[in-house]
Amino acid sequence: MYWDISRPLSYNCLFNFILGARGVGKSYGAKRWAIRDFLKTGKQFVYVRRYKEELKKIDKFFDDVAHEFEEHEFKVNKPNFYIDGELAGTAMALSVSKIEKSTPFPNVNKIIFDEFIIDKGAIRYLPDEVTNFLELYSTVGRDRDPTALFLSNALSTYNPYFVYFDLSLPYKTDIVAKNDILIQMVQDSEYEEHMKATRFGKIIEGTDYANYAINNQFLRDNSNFIQKKTVNAKHEFAMIYKGETVGIWVDYKEGYAYASLDTDPACKLVYAITHDDHTPNTMILQGRRSMFIEQFITYYKYGLLRYENQKVKNICREIIKLTF
Repeated sequence: MYWDISRPLSYNCLFNFILGARGVGKSYGAKRWAIRDFLKTGKQFVYVRRYKEELKKIDKFFDDVAHEFEEHEFKVNKPNFYIDGELAGTAMALSVSKIEKSTPFPNVNKIIFDEFIIDKGAIRYLPDEVTNFLELYSTVGRDRDPTALFLSNALSTYNPYFVYFDLSLPYKTDIVAKNDILIQMVQDSEYEEHMKATRFGKIIEGTDYANYAINNQFLRDNSNFIQKKTVNAKHEFAMIYKGETVGIWVDYKEGYAYASLDTDPACKLVYAITHDDHTPNTMILQGRRSMFIEQFITYYKYGLLRYENQKVKNICREIIKLTF
């Protein structure tokens, strides 16, 4: 009834992105895999979370899975994990991982990054998040190519890793693998039916949370305002944010503005949202907003802004937070 890690691992990909409903056993399966491999081969693991605060409770790391290995002794001495008195793994916070650059990890063959997609709220992605992870990977792996497992609940398809590697969810299947990167949308009908039959499942039936927690639909993604631009839409200006260029098109007859990755290369009105996006032939947004950015905000406020897809929608929402 729970996630089977052997399927994605059978593809032998270097980076493995595993997304699915809460409680389907992603973290549990990853820990069981790490323990079994250590007992069989002696190879160690690195367990990654984004911030140090998220590692405060790692002393309970083995609590849920230890019953499967009753003949073995588990101990956590932060930041290290021990099995039968031997070092089996290490916990690292991505935010401070650069400190570990000189630390050798010669016996590590797997990296588990838990909750790599964040929910909206108090925490944020790191600046240059993916670069930080790649540096961590390089530090740990050197030239040994350890398997990296990225785990997340179904929160949003727009995240730094999918943007950086230009990844999309599997279509009409649960797994897609290309260029040594695998994405799995964990589908488990038995688990879904089990959860629907619980008292909690019946209470949340028909809600957005049920779609997320049971039916594996992305909690922060929806189809509201998703619409392709019309043929009569005219390109007005473009914005660059975190390396992505979004064109703003307006159909004055219909009265809607459309945000799209399609832009007019001849357009001279290109706004850099941050200093990192500022390049020759762009204008940095400073002080008062321009007339065009004001127009963009107005279309948003009155529900007249449409987005080409979920990725563009999330980019624009982040821009709006910074400029509104």
